[in-house]
Amino acid sequence: MNSRRIMPIALSAMLLMLSWVPGAEAATTVKIGFVNSTTGVFSVLGEYAHMGLELAIERAQHNPAFKDINFVIDERDDAAKTADAIRYSRELIQRDRVDVLMGGLSSAVCLAMQKLAAEEQIVYVNASGCWVDEFTSPGNKNKYSFRVSASNKQRNVAFAKWLIENVGKRWYVAYSDYAYGQSGFQAFRDALAGAGGEIVGSIGVPFGSTDMAAYMSKVDRRADGLYFVFAGRDAILALQEANAQGLKEKMKFAGMQSLIVPENFPKLPEAAEGLNFIGDYPRAPDGSLDTAENREFQKLFHEKFGEHPVGLNAFEAYQSANALLLAIQKSGFKGRADTDKLAAALSGLEAPASVAFPAGSIAIRDTDHQGVVPLYIGRVEGGNERVLHQIPAKEIGAIK
Repeated sequence: MNSRRIMPIALSAMLLMLSWVPGAEAATTVKIGFVNSTTGVFSVLGEYAHMGLELAIERAQHNPAFKDINFVIDERDDAAKTADAIRYSRELIQRDRVDVLMGGLSSAVCLAMQKLAAEEQIVYVNASGCWVDEFTSPGNKNKYSFRVSASNKQRNVAFAKWLIENVGKRWYVAYSDYAYGQSGFQAFRDALAGAGGEIVGSIGVPFGSTDMAAYMSKVDRRADGLYFVFAGRDAILALQEANAQGLKEKMKFAGMQSLIVPENFPKLPEAAEGLNFIGDYPRAPDGSLDTAENREFQKLFHEKFGEHPVGLNAFEAYQSANALLLAIQKSGFKGRADTDKLAAALSGLEAPASVAFPAGSIAIRDTDHQGVVPLYIGRVEGGNERVLHQIPAKEIGAIK
């Protein structure tokens, strides 16, 4: 089985190829087009997403079910730019004849790729990122597009109830003012109201801002807590500035796990101490994540990538790829001619906890192609992530 990485470097026509040939040439080649962000604001997240996909595909070579399939990863760097992502996606589909499409780390890119998948009638599986609720809206969901990771609504509804019971009812929200942040703010606002809480104010920060001081100074310090909706470099800057202005002394901090992903914080900073968070994969095998399946996954990851922490985007891409691989196995998919069979296998797919799904059982709803996975609430204590509570997949599945 071969896997290759093809990525534009800067503006030149040079190509970088990374390949391996672990065994004899297989009879059938399945090409996975991967549109990812390995430069730009999400560059580190994209590098980890590539690790997760690479590990999943490499493991597939040992699966007897794929002994006659040669998987190829054909990757393009979109630098989180929607126009580039769509241009590369069209090239992959129309010129390079890929069989399946993955990627779309940026929410805006993901939604554009989702629409393109329906237009081109090719299966598209989001690899990591893209938690926006618009993915499952009536105008966007389609036969060919699937997401394994939890949505903003799933995360926020689950978290809001816990925050009200354990932290406080009155919250101020600081969010990144683009698709992901706007969707996350709306989801938290609606979830908090539904659980009996209140938003006392909010501030939207332009995407890619380098100076957070003016925005954090507007936070109402009378609130019980400050809720962050940021990702990537913006998350680092927002958390550091809020801490620098002494906000942590006045209120509790909370937010999505994207605030403190290992990709950006290999070692958790002092600014994150006390932060309450929710996510589908806290970095340490702690609490209810201390399982044989998860420890084996972390072992495999470190054997391949050394001391790199197991990043959230690596986990999400790994799990999404394994869902795709399972559907390929179940459907007998061998290429674009089998697209409808693959889409049918992904719709309603279920799988128990395993090394392929190390955080717990997963499912993809047949109604809206949204993944259903367990979520974990944690807190940063003593520079470590402590898992406080698991919300089972069954409870998450009821959030629609």
